[in-house]
Amino acid sequence: MSSLKGMLSGQERLQIKDLAEDTRLRWARKGYCDIFAILDSCSLLIRKPLESKTSGFSTFFEEHFIVVLNTNFTLGHERFTGAHELYHLTYNQDVLRRERLLYENENEEEKKAQGFAAEFLMPEDGVKESFFKLVGEDVKTDKVEVRHIIRLQHVFQVSYTAMLKRLVQLQLCAAKRYDFLRGYATPERAVELQELTIQEGKDIRLIIPSHVNSISDEYLQFVRNNFEKQKISYGKLYEVLEYVGKTPETFGYEKPGEIE
Repeated sequence: MSSLKGMLSGQERLQIKDLAEDTRLRWARKGYCDIFAILDSCSLLIRKPLESKTSGFSTFFEEHFIVVLNTNFTLGHERFTGAHELYHLTYNQDVLRRERLLYENENEEEKKAQGFAAEFLMPEDGVKESFFKLVGEDVKTDKVEVRHIIRLQHVFQVSYTAMLKRLVQLQLCAAKRYDFLRGYATPERAVELQELTIQEGKDIRLIIPSHVNSISDEYLQFVRNNFEKQKISYGKLYEVLEYVGKTPETFGYEKPGEIE
């Protein structure tokens, strides 16, 4: 979301809040708290730079749920997208199985997925507690500054913009401050935001793209098994591995016609 439009109504937010809390608790009981680790456990996770402008998408292929995240976006943005896709994997499985692919669009489920990501990564009680601790109980909502958002985004490991929106939603930051504060997240002010982040004693990893190129070990094994069982051709194997910067030779497979 590039603005405050598209936020859930009060009743919808309460429903999504309950779903996010239930989902977070379910994974915590299994020992998972990092969004990438969670996605890797419940899907075949691919993280790589994509030429398209999509932040990521979920699909269903060969009886596997697959999540692809675009690492050309900032790490904080990518983590939020991951939580967004977790909503689809958890609550839209039937649609995924039927449609095979879910892209970003403006339907109700997308709004819910966005709301879920905010509630999952930035739970209300935690945000309020951290706000009063790191910003101060006496700071008025119309006095929230860039440095305050930076401090909080590093607690919850999200993007600057996602943290700002959450503060506005929870009425910790005045809505009239949004456009001014959001301006620091524009490409034109990227260097300035990085400098302010360093001044706060934080690293800039959350506000720059990671450009990570990684693939789930389970997915690699899945592809290799299909090739070894002759369910896919060498060409298809090469195509899939090339997608994540690897080749069949990496795993000891020789090109047909070159085998002695």
